Amino acid sequence: MQKLPPHQYALIKALGTGPADTSVESLAAIAGTDQALISAAAVELSREGLVSVTELPYREVTLGELGQEIQHGMAHLPERLIAEVLISLGGSAGMKELGEHDRLKEHGVQPGKYARVLVDHGWATFDRGTLSLLADYCDHEPPASDAEALMVAIQIAGGSLVLDAASDERHNRGADFLKGRRELVNVRERSRRSVELTDGGRRLAEGIASGAVSELVEVNELTPEMLADGSWRSVEFRRYDVSLGADRVHPGKTHPLMRVIDKVRLAYLELGFSEAGCEMAETAFWDFDCLFQPQDHPAREMQDTFYLKQPRSYELPEDSGLVDRIRRTHEDGGDTGSKGWRYTWSAERAAQVVLRTHMTASSIRAVSRHPQAPHKVFSIGRVFRRETVDNTHLPEFHQVDGIIIDEHASLATLMGTLGKFYERLGIRDIKLKPAFFPYTEPSVEVHIKWGDTWMEMGGAGVFRPEVTQPFGVKYPVLAWGLGVERLAMAYYGVRVIKDLYRSDLGWLASVPLES
Repeated sequence: MQKLPPHQYALIKALGTGPADTSVESLAAIAGTDQALISAAAVELSREGLVSVTELPYREVTLGELGQEIQHGMAHLPERLIAEVLISLGGSAGMKELGEHDRLKEHGVQPGKYARVLVDHGWATFDRGTLSLLADYCDHEPPASDAEALMVAIQIAGGSLVLDAASDERHNRGADFLKGRRELVNVRERSRRSVELTDGGRRLAEGIASGAVSELVEVNELTPEMLADGSWRSVEFRRYDVSLGADRVHPGKTHPLMRVIDKVRLAYLELGFSEAGCEMAETAFWDFDCLFQPQDHPAREMQDTFYLKQPRSYELPEDSGLVDRIRRTHEDGGDTGSKGWRYTWSAERAAQVVLRTHMTASSIRAVSRHPQAPHKVFSIGRVFRRETVDNTHLPEFHQVDGIIIDEHASLATLMGTLGKFYERLGIRDIKLKPAFFPYTEPSVEVHIKWGDTWMEMGGAGVFRPEVTQPFGVKYPVLAWGLGVERLAMAYYGVRVIKDLYRSDLGWLASVPLES
């Protein structure tokens, strides 16, 4: 016995009844199934030569906003209104005279916009700025146009009319005429699929009627119950063609930059660090002064740092002893053995509020809370600087900062830690160059390979005694601050840092999810 898949069986059976309407919509109603299934079955059977499929074009026409107002007597067809005004003016008038006519102004009709429409209707002529009705229409209105006849037909049909090759020719001409005038009607081009049996299809339909052809009942999945009772032996399992293409799915994903931040966080946690944080708005005391950065340093100027207007200042730490030690360190070196910066330190300047310029402000707070060794802390957050925007600089970016307090800490320890960190992120080409920073000595710049060149990632070094001794730290403190956006650029092959923040859906969808 021959068997057909369910939707093919339903289509052949429906066509076998000899329906007058063989459209997919009608056949789906006869079969009692979904149009999409019948349409798919028609395509499959047409490939096998069992049915023929014909695409029949048609148009769906509905009234536009002005068309609906005309339907309810709230407005007039613009060209009809102009014709009525021309009759009242003796059948002819210039554009200026028509434009100033009270009736046209009342309805907002611009004669210049519709002069050509009257000519196309065959109602008037237009010559040298003068619109003249044809002689037959100078004393009475022109007959209803094809466009007006169509609008009446739409109204009678309840607001929507379907036109095809068999429809009233006048209505089709009206649709052609009004196709570009959406304020009157909306014309949508559609197509209807019609299905007919071929000789082979008719033999199948006869087989269905006689019982020689039956419906193939397929099972989509093998269940535990089927295995237990053995019913799997008597059913047909649906075949799946795994070579067929499938729709590309772009599910929601974490932003690539956020993924890099998560990787950085995980790398430090795996290296035994704990995470700390601080507020985006920080006092200059923690952002600059505690790091032995003099109050007249260029980095503290308004062209480099964002100072808040409200609040302009905030109270210094309650530990007056700490504040005094910081003051003395700046002025004469205090108990550090340094000569300091040799100026009068200002508590007022130290109390100014800034948007943090580096995450080292978080690190020095961590030192103040836990000056004992051993201690390893990192922090990740946004920092703000008045940078000139270019391929690798932004005024707002993410930075990861870290410190190690340890009795045996050294520059070699720092270099090894940075190497292990980047290695965990899959980056092995790393280079350290000697550098100068106000609060570390010795200091290095960190560079990683970026295409054919090297890109600076940030700075690192050993905190100077002027930074650590005011907090009572007795051992070396290693510190570093590294840019996260630049790391993301290297990670994803981005050449311009701004591209990380653009809503390029194509790029966001194409960036793979890493394990």
